[in-house]
Amino acid sequence: MTRNLKRFLAVSLLSLTPAAALAEQHAYGDFDFLSPWEGYVSILPEETLQLPARRLNGGAASLAANTLNTFYIANWSGVNVSRGYYSLVGTPNPLPPNSLPAVTPPALSGYFELIVPAQTSLTQLYSYAYTFPGGSKGCVWRLVVTFANGVCSATIDQPDLGAQSAVCRIDPTLSGIDPSTCQTQVTTIIQ
Repeated sequence: MTRNLKRFLAVSLLSLTPAAALAEQHAYGDFDFLSPWEGYVSILPEETLQLPARRLNGGAASLAANTLNTFYIANWSGVNVSRGYYSLVGTPNPLPPNSLPAVTPPALSGYFELIVPAQTSLTQLYSYAYTFPGGSKGCVWRLVVTFANGVCSATIDQPDLGAQSAVCRIDPTLSGIDPSTCQTQVTTIIQ
């Protein structure tokens, strides 16, 4: 009887693995990150970073009705990467590039901007990935801007995609948020 109970428990626990992956996926809402890439790709544990508060170049001295969220992307993976799912707030100028060429550090592969209302809490989400023999891997970045008590702050989450995960990170020296306007600049890197 003990042997049958162990088998039953093992099968039950194995059936929870896909549910756990889906639960992590739903931490971002009902966004479909995985369908743009071939095969099953799971979301691995994420890292949350505080965006440095600083005055950004090009920022208006006085508060305007709108401000910019600027995103630079460096593809140091050695292969071209494709844009995955994105959920963006604001007027794009331009949209995230659909393909990012591989470049050598410290070069950047592309960028996009969004015109957004100043002093507004919002969430920007975008992803890039690539397929290789044996699987897919990539990165998801989620910028969360918060405006509270007259001050803007931001965090960025960056889970890796795939069992053989990519290295996903931001460059804190080229990233930041203006605490008075919520203007942001984020430089993300996929390796």
